[in-house]
Amino acid sequence: MHPGWALGMLSTSRRTFGNIMGHMDGITYMGTLMSWTTRQFDRKLNWDDVKWIKDSWGGKLILKGIMDPADAYLAVQSGADALIVSNHGGRQLDGAPATIDALPAIVSAVGSDIDVWLDGGIRTGQDIFKALALGAKGTMIGRPCIYGLGAMGEGGVTKALEILTREPIHGGYLRLSPPQSCFEAYP
Repeated sequence: MHPGWALGMLSTSRRTFGNIMGHMDGITYMGTLMSWTTRQFDRKLNWDDVKWIKDSWGGKLILKGIMDPADAYLAVQSGADALIVSNHGGRQLDGAPATIDALPAIVSAVGSDIDVWLDGGIRTGQDIFKALALGAKGTMIGRPCIYGLGAMGEGGVTKALEILTREPIHGGYLRLSPPQSCFEAYP
């Protein structure tokens, strides 16, 4: 416990997006930040643009943020090489469905045409096992690694990954392959 730290945090100024506020013209408080953020979205972006990006890029195209089977199908038609089912941590859309709930319909919509990975909600090795059982080819693991990093530095990340890959399931152990990066999975 660190009561001094906790008391100190109570007296700090309100947190802001310091990487944007004060660095972009006209953004002086959270209200102007919200309107600036809204203006950053191009409402004209469509699946033909995704196809153009894929054709122009020539490399692997992985789309993150797919939560709807119809979008998953259109992503395949647009040339995506992989999909990541993600609600971006639910931070932006409090009412967004859980990614594990959206996963089966998305896998069904694309069949074996494309790899589907799951991002969000992975806290235990059992969560990884469930995602794989529902058709995901892999999962993104963010929060457990961040917690490990905060608690024990680099060793904490290693420990978090060890726990996830050796977690007991029904009296045995879930044996998962060592984590791969997207770059290892899609050279």
